[in-house]
Amino acid sequence: MKVGFIVECGPEGAETKVIPHLARMIDAAVEPDVVPLGRKPVLKRECGGWAKALLERGCSCVLIIWDLLPDWGEYEGKGCRHDDKIEIAESLKSAGLKPADNRIRMICIEKMLEAWLIADERALSAFLSTQTHQVNVIRQTNTERIQDPKAALTALFGRSHSRIRRYVDRQHAIQIARALPDLTRLRRLQGFIRFEGKLRC
Repeated sequence: MKVGFIVECGPEGAETKVIPHLARMIDAAVEPDVVPLGRKPVLKRECGGWAKALLERGCSCVLIIWDLLPDWGEYEGKGCRHDDKIEIAESLKSAGLKPADNRIRMICIEKMLEAWLIADERALSAFLSTQTHQVNVIRQTNTERIQDPKAALTALFGRSHSRIRRYVDRQHAIQIARALPDLTRLRRLQGFIRFEGKLRC
């Protein structure tokens, strides 16, 4: 099953690797076709044309995925999922697509991808540990409520006294995702539940 993913990051950004990996953990038959559109304003403006292109390239569905509060040094206030969806719908209409088209699905991550990564203490412990230094990360509940999950993950790295002192999303996000033993922790997050549900539709 070929699935298109339009994500909010640069060409080598964390989402280009983590989102397809999680999708394949949900359904091994997924064949991802990923389009990174950089900053959120660009994604909201250009996603329609890319969604159309992905459908024309044979994708059975297209998931448009963005962070409520992207880490571009501009948190856009408190963020508004409703306003984001309106702008995305306008982009779809401009490309000749119907926002209600079931092949196109919108997923807003609350508040950013790192809220999913920090949700599984087992993966973080495994990733940060070495044979000579065991790191035991304390489990956190409802990581979607953390105001700045990326800063929280960076702070956790610093406190761990492991070989890696600073979180770098392009490098470490996929390594943490690959350390996930299963999806039980992520399936307690509303954003991930939406992601899994829309991937399976």
